[in-house]
Amino acid sequence: MDTPQVTPPTPRQALIARGEQWVLVVLALALVAGIAYQAITYLRVGAEPLEVRPPAGGPSYRINVNTSDWVTLSMVPGVGETLARRIVEVRDTRPEKRFRSLEDLKEVRGIADKTLAKLRPYLFLSDATGDEEPVQLLDGAPLREPPPRP
Repeated sequence: MDTPQVTPPTPRQALIARGEQWVLVVLALALVAGIAYQAITYLRVGAEPLEVRPPAGGPSYRINVNTSDWVTLSMVPGVGETLARRIVEVRDTRPEKRFRSLEDLKEVRGIADKTLAKLRPYLFLSDATGDEEPVQLLDGAPLREPPPRP
């Protein structure tokens, strides 16, 4: 009996050359690093919210509660969009369409004695004639030049 001849295994040919494999590994690692960076920046891991603080020397402006829109009112520290919209809504539902005193702001949901005390330095009242500027700088300079009168 003849013994079958054993043929040595032929070396397998790699589908991708060794150098190309390293290039793919580097590209894959760069892709994973980019995805991780995007995920971290998207989720803001470790970021703290920005706190807006009023100027150290006190307010440099005051807002006219009777003529300001909600966007202007939201410039006051402690007044966000929701509270500013509530202030305008309450003001516009009043029969005279204005507040008579800053104490009237307590009618607005979210404003009590403590909140009003914090807001008071930033607010002032005037007639709701529309002639008043909604923002008054405290150094006395007008916020913008009034239009020339014909």
